[in-house]
Amino acid sequence: MIDTLDSQPLADRLAWADRPSFLASHRALAVCKHELEQLTAGVVRGVAELATAGVDQKSKERLSPGRCIVQLGPVALTITWLRSAIDSVADGDLLVIVWRGAVAPRAEYLPERMTTQRTLVAATAVWEDVFTAAGTDQASWAWQSKDASVNGYSSAELAAQCVERLRVAYEECRAAADAVA
Repeated sequence: MIDTLDSQPLADRLAWADRPSFLASHRALAVCKHELEQLTAGVVRGVAELATAGVDQKSKERLSPGRCIVQLGPVALTITWLRSAIDSVADGDLLVIVWRGAVAPRAEYLPERMTTQRTLVAATAVWEDVFTAAGTDQASWAWQSKDASVNGYSSAELAAQCVERLRVAYEECRAAADAVA
C-alpha cells in the first residue's frame, strides 16, 4: 500500500516553509488599513466627546491615508503610519505624538497678494510612542509599544489612550495659561 500522507507536520513541509508570516503577507496590508481607519475614527470621536467633558475648544482634524492630525486649541495629536521600503506591515511603525503648539497649520490665502502666509509657531513634543503591529491573524491584531512590555492595544484602546494623552496635555496648557494670567 502506498502511504500518501506524511507524518511530518504541515508547517514543517517544504511547501509551507517559505510562506511569510501574517504580518509580512499582502492580507495584512488590508487589515492594517482597516485598523488605521478604526484608530483614526476612534480618535476623532473621542476628541469630539471631550467637548462634553469641559474642553471649550473645537478640534480641527486633517485626515489622510496613514495619517491623522488633530489640533485642539494649544495642543495637537499626530498619528502616522511609517511604511518600510518594501511596504510590509511587519516592518512598519505607528508613530503617535502629542504636541504643544500648532502642528501643520493651514496656510492663509491672500488673493490680493497671490501668496500664502503661514504663522510659524514652534511645536514641541509632549509625549510620543512608537507602536508595531502584532498578531497572527486579523482577530489577534494588536498595536504593541516598542518601549513597553505590555501585551498590546486594540485600535479602540489605543484611540482612547491617545485621546486621554491629548486631554491631559490640553489641561496642562490651560492650567499654565491660567497661572500666567
